[in-house]
Amino acid sequence: MMPAEHGPGHELEQWEAQAMEAVAMEAEAAGQWLRAAAAYGRAAACSGDDYQLLANAANAYWLADRPHQALEPYRQAVQLAPHDPVVYRGLGNVYTDLQKFEAAERCYRISLQLADEAATAWNLSQLLIGLERYALGYGLAERRWQLEGADPYLDPAEAWRGEVEGDRDPLLVWSEQGYGDIFQHLRWVGSLIQRRGPTAPPLVLDVEPPLVGLLQEGLAHLRPAPLVRGKQAAAPPAEQWRGRHVSLLSLPALLAAHPSPPGACRLASDQWPALRSPGPSPRRVGLVWAAGRKLENPFTAREYWRRSLDDAALGALIAGLAELGAECVLLQFGEDSHRADPWIHRTAASLPEGADFGSTARVVAGLDLVISVDTAMAHLVGAMGRPGWVLLPFSAAPRWLRQRQDTPWYPTLRLFRQSCAGEWGEVISSVLEAFAGLMHDYGP
Repeated sequence: MMPAEHGPGHELEQWEAQAMEAVAMEAEAAGQWLRAAAAYGRAAACSGDDYQLLANAANAYWLADRPHQALEPYRQAVQLAPHDPVVYRGLGNVYTDLQKFEAAERCYRISLQLADEAATAWNLSQLLIGLERYALGYGLAERRWQLEGADPYLDPAEAWRGEVEGDRDPLLVWSEQGYGDIFQHLRWVGSLIQRRGPTAPPLVLDVEPPLVGLLQEGLAHLRPAPLVRGKQAAAPPAEQWRGRHVSLLSLPALLAAHPSPPGACRLASDQWPALRSPGPSPRRVGLVWAAGRKLENPFTAREYWRRSLDDAALGALIAGLAELGAECVLLQFGEDSHRADPWIHRTAASLPEGADFGSTARVVAGLDLVISVDTAMAHLVGAMGRPGWVLLPFSAAPRWLRQRQDTPWYPTLRLFRQSCAGEWGEVISSVLEAFAGLMHDYGP
């Protein structure tokens, strides 16, 4: 007699598992992550102990910004495959999104013990920054050069290592990663200039071309002021610079790994309006409702969708502020700027077409408040020392810490957090309530 595990029922389950896996892969290709997660879950149930199907289901839930649903299949996968470092890293990612940083650290460290992979080291570095263990976090972040696809501007192996004898030599500091990361780490340019002293050669700062005008103006108050240049694509950077160099994001590990390092600078200009004193005139409020629209791969698409307001939340925010007497100024870049068109009659102004960061900073300097999702604008406002309210998803990046309404990175910013993944309604209500209180304090 045929054993039960090899009978017709078993063969049917195997067939269904294969069919469901095919459905899941099709859904993945279409970016339909919840459908993919359900299909992988069904395939795992049919196949018995296939931990990879469970891990695939969990990863699909994570990409759909459903960390609570991703948790159990990852736990099951870890039990079935306790020696797989990738599964532990995935579970660590879920715990990070659930704001359970200590559990995430344990998972990342187990994963690193099983396989010393750069991707896990990078995730752990960002988590340690969220745990305010800055020196460890920024030290480990130097592993980012080992990540697949890393394409540094200049060779990190030849970078300046903080040697004191190099303080009298010309030094090139170059940017990397996103605009928000650049704004966040500019403070260490001031620290480096202070360390080198007023008689040292000016720093050369190579950044993305859209930032040149802003940084030339906003860092001109430093002594000596850095020479800000746009990165050139025409010639290899190594042929443009033969001296010492270092990445901007490596400065914390070399100087003082803390949000308030000695000599920290902010963006400032005598040409920008001074912050208005509270008074009876309408409050001018800048609005940014969408993160960078990078839909090329699942991870960056996930970041865009979870950080950006949906249309209902955007409409409620604009209408609510207008009813409270605010003059709304639309600061959104890119194609998402047109999402505010249904409420344009309730706004006062918008950024002009083709506005760069320099002209945007001048607009921001003339506002009383900027309300932004987690994108470069939030970091720009903070780096300028201007008042800003940041709307954060439930699974906010570790740099924003946990549960706090303030941030050590930017004393002028206030944080408003989702209490449930994907739900902006409560956040918008809290923002409008806080703004109503602000208007009350200003008086009639």
